Amino acid sequence: MPVITISRGSMSGGQALAQCLGDALQIPCVGREILVEAAHKLGVSEDVLASKLERSPGLWDRLTSERRAYVTAVQAALAEHVASGNLVYHGYAGHLLLARVPGVLRVRLIAPLEMRVRAVVERQGLDRAAAEAYIRKVDEGRVRWTRMIYGVDLRDPSLYDLVINLENMSVKSACATVVEVVRQPEYIVTPEILRKLADFALACRVRMALAASPTARGLDLEVAAADGVVTVGGEVPEPIMLTRASTRWEQELLGVVREVPGVKDVRLAVEPVSAYR
Repeated sequence: MPVITISRGSMSGGQALAQCLGDALQIPCVGREILVEAAHKLGVSEDVLASKLERSPGLWDRLTSERRAYVTAVQAALAEHVASGNLVYHGYAGHLLLARVPGVLRVRLIAPLEMRVRAVVERQGLDRAAAEAYIRKVDEGRVRWTRMIYGVDLRDPSLYDLVINLENMSVKSACATVVEVVRQPEYIVTPEILRKLADFALACRVRMALAASPTARGLDLEVAAADGVVTVGGEVPEPIMLTRASTRWEQELLGVVREVPGVKDVRLAVEPVSAYR
């Protein structure tokens, strides 16, 4: 069965398409539920996490370790669902959170402004001008966020496998189109892909554990997993690596990783770098 992510602008029919696909393929459909699970992992409220992820970044905002931890938590929560190989996800940045995951169909859904304005007017009771302003604000905020976190423009069609325009197509027809595409050989979830999905979920659990640990907090470490063997790499400031405390730091880091469910062995591949470069 497939894994499908749906990216869309506000009020563009993404939830309706996701629910249609879930029903047609008989697989789970999730969206904001992932935020709830991620908030639980972080020990914060859903509202706090949502505000950090959905608030439009200002001109001088940057990717802090706190923001990186929030994104890591969302990715870890999503990875647990994806590991089954059966999922439709229509929430935050699915196509980017699963960017290097095999067997995922990444869909971008677009809709005419008039259609979106009408939906906002009906649901929120705004007049046309206010509805347009709302849509533009949300869309521009998402573009800025995606550029800050991932360094890409979410409107770039090369980020997706399939782009659907609802201007001349109903949600039902769009759903039928996606169902047909996902049945092609490229998107069949094989045992090999299931193994890679399990590796991805394990690596995400380890990243989450490292993000929550004082030992690794603030370090931009890379994590890879293969059949339970986890490799932690990246650059670490020299003051940590070149002192007598380095051995203790490494043991603490290894201890954090070994406690993560599913880890069979750990390999460290960190490199010291100057703190003043």
